[in-house]
Amino acid sequence: MTTLHTYDLVPYPDFVHPRTNPDNIAAMVRLFGFNAVSLYDETSRVLELGCGQAGNLISLASLYPESQFTGIDMSRGHIAAGQAIIDQLGLDNITLLVGDLSEFSRSLNSSEEENVFDFILVHGVYSWVPDDVRRHVLRICHDCLSPRGVTFISYNTLPGWHAKGLVREVLRHHVLTTLKSPMEPMAMIGEAKRFLADVAESVPESSGYGKLLREEFRSLNASNEAYLFHEQFEAINEARYFHQFIDETTAAGLQYVCEASMSYVPSQSTAMQQRMRSLPRLAREQYLDYLCNRTFRQSLLCRTDAVDLISDSPGAAAMEPLWLSTEVTCNETDHELQIVNPDGASATLASTVTKAAVQRLATIQYAAESFRDLCGEVIDKSQSLEQQMIDRDLLRAELIQLAHFGMVRFNTGPLPLTRKVRKKPKCSALARLQATTSEFATSQRHVAVRLDEATRHIITLCDGQTDHAGITEGMMSFVTREGVTLQHEGASITDPEVLRKVVAEKILPNLQNLATMGFLMR
Repeated sequence: MTTLHTYDLVPYPDFVHPRTNPDNIAAMVRLFGFNAVSLYDETSRVLELGCGQAGNLISLASLYPESQFTGIDMSRGHIAAGQAIIDQLGLDNITLLVGDLSEFSRSLNSSEEENVFDFILVHGVYSWVPDDVRRHVLRICHDCLSPRGVTFISYNTLPGWHAKGLVREVLRHHVLTTLKSPMEPMAMIGEAKRFLADVAESVPESSGYGKLLREEFRSLNASNEAYLFHEQFEAINEARYFHQFIDETTAAGLQYVCEASMSYVPSQSTAMQQRMRSLPRLAREQYLDYLCNRTFRQSLLCRTDAVDLISDSPGAAAMEPLWLSTEVTCNETDHELQIVNPDGASATLASTVTKAAVQRLATIQYAAESFRDLCGEVIDKSQSLEQQMIDRDLLRAELIQLAHFGMVRFNTGPLPLTRKVRKKPKCSALARLQATTSEFATSQRHVAVRLDEATRHIITLCDGQTDHAGITEGMMSFVTREGVTLQHEGASITDPEVLRKVVAEKILPNLQNLATMGFLMR
């Protein structure tokens, strides 16, 4: 691998990636018939290839202290930054290694038994490395997977990436070839944005090309600049069709199970529906990419010699032992329930049992509830046994349909968070550390959340040892700092007694808000 210097020069952003959560991975493959390990019932071993500064892996190690985590990255700077966080948190279930993926076994330097993992995460690597390294990554995924192991691989996908690739080629040519003198990485991104804006303004918005350029410009402006540098200017960024990915992974002894989230299925003409029904599953997946113009996949694979039979579609019966959660907001009318997810997608529910189930999940948001308990809550026990079974089957089928639109998520157990505000509330050590250094903190849902300064400060006080009175004192110190004024009902508070009363009154609602966002630990 030849790009070590660029990752040391511009460290890759230390994101967390919710779909890489082994709980999410295990739940998804279980829906398709593969019995992956549940981190709530068993200990597991997790490996991340190209872990960067290990922000993703550190969050997972924090969430699942009984499991073991290993990360490997070629950048010494990345690994050093991650190790510093691990040392501050005192985590003893995570190991970071500097190493080239093409020399993985030598870098790992451990026994053969310790080289077996239940989950292998390959995020932001597959499309960005040379062919020989890509093949070696697949060999690792095959040779190091346990019999019930699952590998997660993300990659840029055609045909959707054609448009993004076109813009990348234009920007690379302009910045790397046309400019007369070398530029610093962030200056390169700045020049790329200016040039793309000029090009977009010069092409009529009414044309398809003009719309494409403006859409890509908006996307670039909204993205992290360090991420953009590597996405646009690394020498390799090779997208592929799904069928090409399948050929590559099959040759390595891996078989496709499903995506890390339910795929959106667009509306289709009658002729296309008939065509799709006649195709085998993997061919259907490729045709869905044609219909959706998909740009990115997060695929889950197991070994081809795995004993479990992979289903062509998510099995309703496989939902029975799973747990469910939602992020939707609900708006009920006389006979229907409209739900909207954080991405703005909406759905209207009419069946009584599904409406009740989604409302129940929305009430405990972001916590999860087992499907069996959910049925106990929403299915009328006064009905005949036959009608109860009909309602149960309907609920399973409709929840799977909602999952295709991002309205519900599946889990293998209760999430490590609580909606209850305890006398001595606790946020994770990771969230408390992040709250002192960044605008973002990672919740117990393995999601990074942007927070205001006051919310970050209250997180630092939730150590499991401090009660509400102590948290009130901590927030009093925060709001009485020099240059800080607290507003209440449109006016600044100057009276110390009034100030203390207002702060005390806000503690419980603020703690409840932390619970709602998924920051309070069970």
